[in-house]
Amino acid sequence: MVSKRSLVLVVCIILCAATHAQQAACSLSLSGTISCKEDGKPLSYVAIGLLSTGKSASSDEKGKFLITSVCAGEYHLIASFIGYSKLDTLIKISADRNIQLQLKPDSFHLKEVHVEANKIEKRGVETVTKSELSGEELQQTRGENLGTALKEITGVDVIQTGATISKPVIHGLYSNRILILNNGVRQEGQQWGSEHAPEIDPFIATKLSVIKGAASIRYGSDAIGGVVLVEPAEMPKLKCLEGEINLVGMDNSRLYTGSGILQGAFDKRLTGLSFRIQGTDRQAGNIETPHYILDNTGLLEKNYSGTLAYERENYGITAYYSHFYSELGIFTYSEASNPAQLQQLFAQPQPINFPMSYYLSKGFYTINRGYQTVDHNLLKINAFAKSGRFGRLEATFARQTDNRQEFDLDVPYSINGSLNNAAQNDFDLTTHTGELVWEHNSWHNISGSVGANFITEGNVYTGLAYQPLIPNYRNYGGGLFIIEKWNPRNNFTLEAGVRYDYKWQREYMLNPISLLEYTNTQTYDAPTATLGALWRFSPKISLNANLGSGWRAPSAFELYAFGVHGATQQFVVGDSLLKVEQSYNFCTSIHFEGEKIETEFGVYANLINNYIYLKPTLTEHVNIDGYFPEFDFTQTNAFFKGADFNLKWHITKYLTYEPKATLVFANDLTNHTYLVYIPPQRFNQKLEYRWEKLGRLKNVFVNIGNLIVPEQTRVPPNSDFVPPPKGYVLFSAAIGCSAHLGKQLMNISIICNNMMNTAYRDYMDFFRYYADEPGRSIQLKIRIPFQFIKPKTDQENNN
Repeated sequence: MVSKRSLVLVVCIILCAATHAQQAACSLSLSGTISCKEDGKPLSYVAIGLLSTGKSASSDEKGKFLITSVCAGEYHLIASFIGYSKLDTLIKISADRNIQLQLKPDSFHLKEVHVEANKIEKRGVETVTKSELSGEELQQTRGENLGTALKEITGVDVIQTGATISKPVIHGLYSNRILILNNGVRQEGQQWGSEHAPEIDPFIATKLSVIKGAASIRYGSDAIGGVVLVEPAEMPKLKCLEGEINLVGMDNSRLYTGSGILQGAFDKRLTGLSFRIQGTDRQAGNIETPHYILDNTGLLEKNYSGTLAYERENYGITAYYSHFYSELGIFTYSEASNPAQLQQLFAQPQPINFPMSYYLSKGFYTINRGYQTVDHNLLKINAFAKSGRFGRLEATFARQTDNRQEFDLDVPYSINGSLNNAAQNDFDLTTHTGELVWEHNSWHNISGSVGANFITEGNVYTGLAYQPLIPNYRNYGGGLFIIEKWNPRNNFTLEAGVRYDYKWQREYMLNPISLLEYTNTQTYDAPTATLGALWRFSPKISLNANLGSGWRAPSAFELYAFGVHGATQQFVVGDSLLKVEQSYNFCTSIHFEGEKIETEFGVYANLINNYIYLKPTLTEHVNIDGYFPEFDFTQTNAFFKGADFNLKWHITKYLTYEPKATLVFANDLTNHTYLVYIPPQRFNQKLEYRWEKLGRLKNVFVNIGNLIVPEQTRVPPNSDFVPPPKGYVLFSAAIGCSAHLGKQLMNISIICNNMMNTAYRDYMDFFRYYADEPGRSIQLKIRIPFQFIKPKTDQENNN
């Protein structure tokens, strides 16, 4: 429990920050560098101005510029230089900003102006390590689920159940230790199982960001492993009507995906009003390994979302709604009726196999029992108000409903067949979240935010099982935080934050012997803190370091689980005596961006006391449905450490070499051994050649990639039902270009994964007990952007 003295201290800090923030206005600064996009060289004497303010500057011989005494707000930034396309873009300034701008020579673009501005994004803690996936890199993952897309980021792996169900692993940590923010809202679903993937359509995002390490200060007590940000594009500000269509097809599983988006903004009397609608349809049949087909592994997804926003200079409100629905087939041949059969399933080189003609005759996309369905709905209301004197105040409210139904292979018994279509497990989770954040103005080079979060959720089970896998529960939680940042000069930032969280949770249980209902209640509370620094030694080199603490309360599933997971065929047993996890995390990374080489290298260390994990017991649990491998939740003190490395070497103007490495090491400090289910090391490399123009084609590229995953040898002896699989080496290749479709420029690419059709099993896939990973797959991806009304700048409108 936190002492009264600690609470008084937190309140005093908040009140002091509030007092300081009111003492200064219009004292912000905008600084940065401007360079040529083609060769990266700095540009001198570029005219840079903020429209409607009368403030301007000129870049020096190193391309640097500085504009002072700027009020908080949103501005048109104009940068012009003879021989280069003029830059005209919108920027928001709520604190001292440092941006990187690039101008493109006129000879390369006579009719279009391409703007590329690397701004300092608004985020909770700036000194933590953050990686992003956007642009063409994100486009190459279209059609994949969220977890698979995030694997392109160093330091990120996935834990999965087959090829269609996965969730991210950051620096060896996963499940409830990783928070996912869907359009700024903490994603809450039935994600306590390894086969419960995040209920998010990646097509809504134009950028996927991963915050590595403890991010509890800003996002809540559970974020001790990291945060995934699913970020849509900003709503359009200028009058327009535009969108894009994405089409994806894959030969393995006959997957097809279609996704579209349409957005627009109005002017005149409706200036400030904008909208966006989006939808995705995705379907696949049975997955093919190099030697056999995995029965009943199809999927179906139907998703849509809509956004309506009204924003003026000093206030705005946005409403967002999304619906996610999926059906996922569960691999059939993973059930056993006796111990000998269970061992046979583990040892067999391949499961029962049917020819392709069998599946084509009965319907290739047919999903039979067992399968699971997920229906997730999110409603978000966000509003903000700002002033030059007090800063910006933002409020967010969200409501989520998540319904999960799990249908076992066997049909429930009923005399008249009324339960033939009934689910054995049926869970309904309803969550309400609220957040209020005040970003105060800069005062003596100090800027920051003060905020509060609130969450309440309830889970109701209405399935047919005698004893539910997870009990009904209700919880309430909330936190207060303050994050302050000190910029004594443009090349140095010192950052600190404190937070206090409280959580109340109650489970509603049924005694299996007396059939009497009873409840168990837990309360948790603790403070967390962070301290970090960011050094910009030069425009090319920067270093950040962060030390943070975090904690996580055990979930109802970890405390009271008792039953079979349908997808993995695991019998899971919880432990009601589990304690709070406590994390102490340090991470640092150095980034270099030169003319020929861009590289980032980071290391981390994470001590977690009372680390909760699912441990194989090496025994079988028997019930009326059969024999199942048993896994129990347990705790230990654990130490995670590792390194992330990525490099992009522009060997020539057209040839690029890009190696990556993700290293994770984890130790059980209590038992002086290793931990189970820790990702093995991963080494990627890609060689790519590009042409700016090839005949009528533009932006043509061809690449070949290689993934090396060695065997995971750092596991306790005799700790699992089967030993870790052998390591593997995979090859991939891709080719793509941009081509005109009428007046529209569409992007086309063909990607081949597992090019050599290698048979392998992955240690982080629970299907590895029974079957191989997918074989060769060839994907065709087409992106068609379109514009019915092209946005115009203020200057163009005046002309």
